[in-house]
Amino acid sequence: MKKIIIYLFLITIAASCKKAESELPDASKYKYAIPEVKLTSNASVGAYYFNYSSSDWAKVHSDVSMLGKSYNSVTDATIFPKQLTWADEAGVDYLIFKWNASATDNSLLNAFATHRTTQNVKMVIGFNTAHLSATNASPLTGAKLQTMINEFKNLVTQHISKPYYYKLGDRPVILITPLNLSSSALTSINHQSVMETLRKEFALLGLNPFFIGELSTGWTAPANFDAMALTSMDAIVLSNWNTADFDRWWAFASFLDLNWKNWKSFLDKSNVEFVPCIFPGYNEPSAATQRVFDRTEGSFVEYTNVAKLNMGKNSMVIINSWNDFAKGTALEPSAAFNKKFMEITKREFKVK
Repeated sequence: MKKIIIYLFLITIAASCKKAESELPDASKYKYAIPEVKLTSNASVGAYYFNYSSSDWAKVHSDVSMLGKSYNSVTDATIFPKQLTWADEAGVDYLIFKWNASATDNSLLNAFATHRTTQNVKMVIGFNTAHLSATNASPLTGAKLQTMINEFKNLVTQHISKPYYYKLGDRPVILITPLNLSSSALTSINHQSVMETLRKEFALLGLNPFFIGELSTGWTAPANFDAMALTSMDAIVLSNWNTADFDRWWAFASFLDLNWKNWKSFLDKSNVEFVPCIFPGYNEPSAATQRVFDRTEGSFVEYTNVAKLNMGKNSMVIINSWNDFAKGTALEPSAAFNKKFMEITKREFKVK
């Protein structure tokens, strides 16, 4: 009797294993080849620019710039001219400078304006709302909103109205960050109301900006964010696509393609453009946990093709980053890779 029971038990286990195997997801549905995409017109290529402090340079880096490991773009007049010439070589149309109302941020914008001469690459301001100190109890209205308006008026006078500022057609591009507010500040900014007010103020100045809203994260579905905040923008970019998750790392390109298709489909319904954000590689030695994305031509080309598959009507793509060597994402020429990834960027996003 015992033998019969054991035999029946083994049959049950075998049957359940067969069933479990048959119910496993089809790997081809989430890990698949990305087709090669040939553009018929130039993409609009931006890149995040980082202004390093001594604490940034003190971190362990996986690679270093050809300009050295401690350059200062503000104080060294030789840095920007070299970087801007390289940006032209890479087909980068604009550099994004995060602006949070600090003296350092203003100095960086002024340094760019001063040292840009014959180069084509232009400026985009990434306006960070953090300095306005909006909270749930004291939201971005009244005096705080007026401060934001006055800051933009000054930025228009100083930079946005200048020839070196990047425009889509006649629309100056401005990045607003972050749209993904912390749990303690979810009601601190009504983006729909704030953006309506900003657009009216810009119209009085004769300008119609193209606003890109930035989510400083990745891998989250659009349904998890405030839909009114997303649709208050002309475009949306999610800037951070590194991951510690094995599956996402293992099937990175196809997982990314699935995620971006979802984002693009969601935003298209509201006539909001999705802007893919890519990196040449990722290696952040100081991170507590990370998965390294090796910098190879094949992986980066695959990444550019995912971006080309999911670009919107203005064919925009943003590279994170131009020079974040602490995370190993820099496009800027480096000791290890020289100009290799600049050359790939130009080849993949610009039509000869």
